[in-house]
Amino acid sequence: MTQRTYIGATVEVAEGKPATLDAAGFTALTGFSEVGEITEFGEIGDTSEDTTETTLKGRTLHVNGALDGGTCDFTFLLTGDTDAGQEILKAKSNTNDDVSVKLTDPDGEVIYFHTKVANIRDRSRTASTAKGMTGQFRINSALVRVAAA
Repeated sequence: MTQRTYIGATVEVAEGKPATLDAAGFTALTGFSEVGEITEFGEIGDTSEDTTETTLKGRTLHVNGALDGGTCDFTFLLTGDTDAGQEILKAKSNTNDDVSVKLTDPDGEVIYFHTKVANIRDRSRTASTAKGMTGQFRINSALVRVAAA
């Protein structure tokens, strides 16, 4: 398999969550807006809680417990232009309003999930960084993957 980069990936957001947690539900949502100038998009995917029980024989047993979508950190640059995707993220930050995310990789695979947006803040200021903002997605669904056509 050929190695690939994520150059060309896009992130789009829409207010609300789908009626059903599948590809049909997400594609039925209207109003997806691209978030421009994304420079970083963190890891995504469920992790499971480590549920343990210790037997009387002195052995701790591990079982995969509840699934957690966790958090995904992201960074975007501010260009001074109006960016509908960035405006949705800023408006929904630290509210409990649902937002749906559509991530399209350069190979054509699409990944959907719904989330809460949290902690949109100014990026740290250094001599080597462009003006931007950081934030987090607090993921509340499994990832819905749609293979490239």
